[in-house]
Amino acid sequence: MIQRYRVLGRSVAEGEELQPLLAKAYAQKVQVLCECRKGFDLPLYISHRNDRYVLARWPGSGARHATACDHYEAPDYLTGMGQVRGAAIIDDEASGETSLKLGFPLSRGSARLAPAALTNDKPTVKSSGQKLSMRGLLHVLWDRAELTHWHPKMAGKRSWFVVRRALLEAAASCRAKQEALPHVLFVPESFRLEDKEDIRARRRAALERVYRSRDEMMVVVGEIKEIVSAHGAERIVLRHVGDMPFVMDQDMARRFHKRFAGELALWQAQHGAKGEQDHLVLAGSFARRREGTFDLIEVALMPVTPEWLPYETSDERYLLAKAVAEKRRFVKGLRVNLDVDTPIASLVLKDTGEEACAVHIHDRDNEVAEPLEALLAGQGVVHRFWKEGEPLPARVSRARRTWEAQAA
Repeated sequence: MIQRYRVLGRSVAEGEELQPLLAKAYAQKVQVLCECRKGFDLPLYISHRNDRYVLARWPGSGARHATACDHYEAPDYLTGMGQVRGAAIIDDEASGETSLKLGFPLSRGSARLAPAALTNDKPTVKSSGQKLSMRGLLHVLWDRAELTHWHPKMAGKRSWFVVRRALLEAAASCRAKQEALPHVLFVPESFRLEDKEDIRARRRAALERVYRSRDEMMVVVGEIKEIVSAHGAERIVLRHVGDMPFVMDQDMARRFHKRFAGELALWQAQHGAKGEQDHLVLAGSFARRREGTFDLIEVALMPVTPEWLPYETSDERYLLAKAVAEKRRFVKGLRVNLDVDTPIASLVLKDTGEEACAVHIHDRDNEVAEPLEALLAGQGVVHRFWKEGEPLPARVSRARRTWEAQAA
């Protein structure tokens, strides 16, 4: 499918010609329409990020786009996004800005608990979705950055540089705690030895908030390189900032390993694998000590494949690897604030024709019947169960889809 847009009265294919037109439309505040479905007005908004113009769907509208469209998004009810949209995530269509309500502090103050004394997030089925946990924030950023999307042309092209750029672009239009999210978010820059002094200067500027006051916190999102013991505590070292370890005291480290035993086991199982390795992404609030080290406060971990696609279990990892190897187009579902016992779709295949296909990994003998039945009754997609050893639902070729669209 060739991605086409209606810009300033012209039908334009995605490519070099699009950027100058988007610049004019942005200056004139003119709406852009996606032409993925004939007879449907599907408005998009324009953002100016990193010296380029980016088209994005309006929140909650993704399921209205054609399944083959780059702007298609699985219906919210299939994932944890349905619980938090409109409550912890509030979108302003007039400004294109999104307000995020966080369930953890970004300032500890003199009367707050000591560093590393707060518990890590552990969502429960009682979560109301009114505020985002640390894991919820990480999932929302990953979703907004479209790092949950995959198509074959992405193979070999997702480096940390690409991931970081996508996360920063996703955060650019968000606010949290009455502040622009980029002011409190730190995503380490890819390290290059020849640029180390410039990188260090930019990092110091990005961390101005915690250098200015030990009461202030920021949120880091990065890839774990190693976890090492050090003088009765533990240090988490992130890639690209090896000289900036994050410290956990003994109590925090004990709770960390207990809470994230599953995520750590999944990562370690792949750590010695040949070829491309999985990554373990950390999101955490942190503050700076007087001595200059950094304390982790609230933490969330997320294992991801070599393609930076998140997974929760070994079965789900196998499913993702199979879909990537078979060159399928899909969107990965994320849990956000939902408890692990609440069913969601593992992924939604976009190459199955006019209707997308939600793929579920569930043991029906042990599943809570009512929530699963409600999920499977949802409209807008076909639902399929899958387990290891079975083929994925069949794809519909692009040629066939094009012919069907013309016939319609």
